[in-house]
Amino acid sequence: MRRLVMVLMGFWIVLFASGCGGGGSTYSEQKTTENSEQTSTSSTGTWTTAAKNEFVLRRMREWYLWYDQIPASLNADDYASPEAVLEAARYTARDRWSYIESAQTVTAHLSTGEFTGIGIRTSQDAEARLWISQVFPGSPAEAANIVRGDQILRINGRTIAEINAENGWDTAFGEDAAGTPVTLVIRHQDTTQTSYSLLKDTFIVDAVSATKVLQQGSVKIAYLAYDTFTSSSRSSLNQAFETFKNAGVTEMVLDLRYNSGGYIDIAAYLASLVRDASDKETFATIRYNQNHSDSNYSLTYTRLSTDLNLSRVFVITAKGTCSASEMVIQGLKPYVTVVTVGSTTCGKPVGMDLVSFDDQVLAAISFEIANANGEAEYYDGIAPTCPANDDLTNPLGESTESSLATALAILSQGSCPTTTQRRLPPKILTLWPRKHPDQGYDGMW
Repeated sequence: MRRLVMVLMGFWIVLFASGCGGGGSTYSEQKTTENSEQTSTSSTGTWTTAAKNEFVLRRMREWYLWYDQIPASLNADDYASPEAVLEAARYTARDRWSYIESAQTVTAHLSTGEFTGIGIRTSQDAEARLWISQVFPGSPAEAANIVRGDQILRINGRTIAEINAENGWDTAFGEDAAGTPVTLVIRHQDTTQTSYSLLKDTFIVDAVSATKVLQQGSVKIAYLAYDTFTSSSRSSLNQAFETFKNAGVTEMVLDLRYNSGGYIDIAAYLASLVRDASDKETFATIRYNQNHSDSNYSLTYTRLSTDLNLSRVFVITAKGTCSASEMVIQGLKPYVTVVTVGSTTCGKPVGMDLVSFDDQVLAAISFEIANANGEAEYYDGIAPTCPANDDLTNPLGESTESSLATALAILSQGSCPTTTQRRLPPKILTLWPRKHPDQGYDGMW
């Protein structure tokens, strides 16, 4: 049976994949299968810590991509939790992504797009200022009229400097549960300040966050901002591409600046919507460690009636463009011209199978990814063809927004523009990740 796997998503939610065989484990390993979007993740909470620790170490020694880097002397009984075992076994020179999480947390977002929070994405700049880069529709933040480009000064009474000094981002916004109160002090772009008292809620995030048909002269251009490779986003993608095709677009700007990963089969599906592909053409090759090379397989393109049959695509990237997003860029390169605009991507040419144990899941790096040309190991990220920064003074999809404006300038001029617009903030840095050692380059709250 071909294994469906997914690549890790940046930030707190990660990918999910069908497991790659249990390697003779005597423990129960619940996995998804390629044709099922229902995940068997019954929570028993009956395992002892010792049993969990042993499971994690045994699984790592067998399936971990860098299994030969795990110290031979490492003993699961020496650690207080399975998370501690994973951290001790993790190959820190390469692996920023392996993690353990509750089954419920991992499956909810990737299956349905469900998210619990106030509904904002944040980024920190070089001066440690915290900006709101995205507000999700249907969220408490949207209801409060908080917008992209607002600056957060205080969170639950603490300044951003105080949270940074305490490395306190894991708890800065409080418990991840509906009804949790969050207080914010925000400075707007007109320099006025407002205090907000919000309650976290559970809502659905549509991974297709913005679509437009733009026009330059006689050329029609599709614009698609896409946030996460979730199984629930397939219908939104279909609808968007059907609209693009009916409009007669001949160029496309694919905005993946905030997309840190997800299901790799959805990555292949998105790439198939971009070009006219044969079902037998390789999108990517999945390669396991040398002890499981018989599990290697190729993920292929799908011929789709709504594909745009493009020979070129412009992709907006940022440091948060990770995993399955990078896979799309790499997977398209052997077949079409890919022009990247923005900043260098995160550099994650690997992924994981996700295996459940008790009421948790282990997502440890278990395979590497190569495109049809055999290109892999882009740990330093994918550099942009033309640099551009995220312009928080304009909404996503606005032709005056710096990254999109740069893509449109290349399209009309045939080269990178020599001047750029004012951008806010001048440089985005990583925000401390929540819960996992990877993960991501922004906060989703």
